[in-house]
Amino acid sequence: MDIKIITTFENAEIFLSAAEHETADIQQLWQKYMIEPYWDDIAKWAPFDQSFKKPPCINELAALKEQLPILSKMSLEYLENSFSGIVKALPSGDDNGEPMSVTLYPACDSDGYLKERQNGVVGTVVFGNIIIRINPLANEFLKWIPFVFAHEYHHNVWGHNQFVLRGGKDCDGSFLEYMITEGQADLFAENLFPDLIPQWNLPFNKDTEKILWNRIKPILASADSGIHTAYMFGDEAEDLPWCMGYSFGKMIVADYMKKHSGLSFSDLIDIPAKHIFRETKFYNDTVL
Repeated sequence: MDIKIITTFENAEIFLSAAEHETADIQQLWQKYMIEPYWDDIAKWAPFDQSFKKPPCINELAALKEQLPILSKMSLEYLENSFSGIVKALPSGDDNGEPMSVTLYPACDSDGYLKERQNGVVGTVVFGNIIIRINPLANEFLKWIPFVFAHEYHHNVWGHNQFVLRGGKDCDGSFLEYMITEGQADLFAENLFPDLIPQWNLPFNKDTEKILWNRIKPILASADSGIHTAYMFGDEAEDLPWCMGYSFGKMIVADYMKKHSGLSFSDLIDIPAKHIFRETKFYNDTVL
């Protein structure tokens, strides 16, 4: 699959200048300069509205002014080569003659979790295309861009395989499925970049793992998006650690792959989440 990298940084300069000097609402300026020129291309394959995935407006203009010179100097050749290698490692089978777009946006510097725990890089998929938001004021941000691309690209391939080719017959929208797809995506990225250790899926000690797993077990079959958010990303008010669902997703998939040492990531995306789960140490007495 061909890749088209789209950078929004020139428009971000225009947005910044307008936000500093015009009286128009900053949200309107962001929509005018940073969303409208790109969104039709980003969401062109989406069968329903994906507006909730639009990159949020940046209000910290001083930080944005500091970010843009760094972002503008990034080597697109480095990114293109990295992305192409990732695509070759997991062929998508989605040959519709059009390139996959990867749109690069600046990210809010005030997002502490993104800057300190995610190395300033976060991505999302929009039905075959990818958005990557970058805060270049974070440590080692550049090396994490390909890692995040690999994670999101895996989602694209998994989604095409499960929904386009298989009609979603093995999918149920459950929390278990959500965890396992994220676990597959992270393990794929870590396999390609073994020197990078993401903070969002670090293991727990045995006692904590047992306590948290007992809390997760009752909601494995849930399709409630609110429950998904709390248990996937964490909820301090409920004593659910940050990104705990990612940690368990990776552990489940890693345990399965350990038992099937010859399995490739291309083979893995064919296997339903429940089948993966039932062959791991986490299954035990869990009822789905």
